[in-house]
Amino acid sequence: GQAPVPKTALVIGWNGTGKTAVCQRLRGQSSEPLPTQGVLREVATLKCGPQDEELECALELIDIGIEPKLEAKTASYQPWLSSADSVIVVIEASKTAQRFRPEEIERSKALMQSVSQEPEVRDKPFLVLANKCDREDALPINEVMELFDLENVFKGRTWQLQRCSAVTAEGLKAGTAWLVFKLLEEAKERPSPGGGSGAYGGSHAIR
Repeated sequence: GQAPVPKTALVIGWNGTGKTAVCQRLRGQSSEPLPTQGVLREVATLKCGPQDEELECALELIDIGIEPKLEAKTASYQPWLSSADSVIVVIEASKTAQRFRPEEIERSKALMQSVSQEPEVRDKPFLVLANKCDREDALPINEVMELFDLENVFKGRTWQLQRCSAVTAEGLKAGTAWLVFKLLEEAKERPSPGGGSGAYGGSHAIR
């Protein structure tokens, strides 16, 4: 059955990484959005699990359009951190970005570092989507891990890295299935007040 109250995911990332395109793809729409302005909150109905026992899960995606400045971005995400059940991070994993826009990679890292350290999301799962894997210059998963220093950024957090494409939808189902199962697991195993949830970190990369 479907949970009456959808779980929520705050979608973060630097401008131009494809956050809104990923959100639209997850909702079954085409991936050619205009740049986001303001706050978009829409529910995606995700099907997860083996074909004969698929679970349907509603996930509300919170996508915030804001100018490309770190302080402005972290300030705009701040009010949503406590209410979101999870965080989806969209990064551009291409050689073009690595070569011609290294400052954007540094800003993405700084944004991930800043948000992952916030106490409100300490025990919440992070799904990192390495977008644009349909491109010829897409980076392999081990290079994405190294380039964005993900092992250190998400140390002690529950996280998963998934290559994906907002254009072809490749990888989105696998990534969101991991996220949904984490959220369902947590709903079953609510930690006692004051007790940790045993979050783990590590290279949980799906190739």
